[in-house]
Amino acid sequence: MVCRICHSSQNKNTFSVNDKMFGGTEKFEYFECSDCGTLQISDFPKDMSLFYPDNYYSLKSDLKTKDKIVQKLRDYIFYYNFPGFLLKKLSVKIPNLALEAFLKIKPSKAAKVLDVGCGEGKFLKSIFGLGYKNIIGIDPFAIKTIEKPFPIRRKSLEEIIEKFDVIAFNHVFEHVENLHETLQKCYNLLDNNGKIIIRVPVKDSVAFEKYGENWVQWDAPRHFHLLTKKAFQILAEKNRFQITSYYNDSYKFQFTGSEKYLRKLTYLTSNKIFNAEEIKHFIKESQDLNKLGRGDQIVVVLSKI
Repeated sequence: MVCRICHSSQNKNTFSVNDKMFGGTEKFEYFECSDCGTLQISDFPKDMSLFYPDNYYSLKSDLKTKDKIVQKLRDYIFYYNFPGFLLKKLSVKIPNLALEAFLKIKPSKAAKVLDVGCGEGKFLKSIFGLGYKNIIGIDPFAIKTIEKPFPIRRKSLEEIIEKFDVIAFNHVFEHVENLHETLQKCYNLLDNNGKIIIRVPVKDSVAFEKYGENWVQWDAPRHFHLLTKKAFQILAEKNRFQITSYYNDSYKFQFTGSEKYLRKLTYLTSNKIFNAEEIKHFIKESQDLNKLGRGDQIVVVLSKI
């Protein structure tokens, strides 16, 4: 097999993995590139819509009114940069990692933002509530299209022709078939000082090494490519981008989700199976791994060269 990232034909390992999120029995083959380290699906399923049912987590929201109010208050606290201890506590208790990554690049309120694979628009709701009005979401699997308070359209990136200041991929990039073509398209859609924010699980992590096929972020067959830092360097260089920021933002899910799969439980199993000490340990270990650059998901910001 030829790596779709670095085009090497040297393969280290192959794996046969089933859909653990929904308990499917069909096996999907993945291979690991010996050069850039990317773990990637060998063949794309013919009909991916079969693997995105209506209850897929990114497409549905059932938050209660009280929770929505609390989350909106949290977003304001992040935006106005309240005292550090409060931000740190909120980041653990009720995180909004997509918003935190967005605010770190300090976009102006006039910035035109495209959210690729937006699901039901959770990220867009956060930034809209903070005053970002020039925003649009696209998702080929969107349950419905809307125009207000901001547009969400059932479209793919290839159909977009407008120019943007920021293009966001919040845990979407790993679902994309051709990453080089996607970055080339983004390059053409971005204004001169435009940026891409990519949040994605990564293979060069302790969670992958510890759990292997039970790593919750493997998510076969939806995750086509599980990248490494080296893979991102190759993608950036070959598509006229520079990496201006690269850091871990993993959290306890890398352990709670993976432990469930290890114990033959489903994704929807309640976290109540873990006691308070276990949860505390998962949070602390996630924070430590992020500092070491060994967490299982990253934020990478790409700027046009």
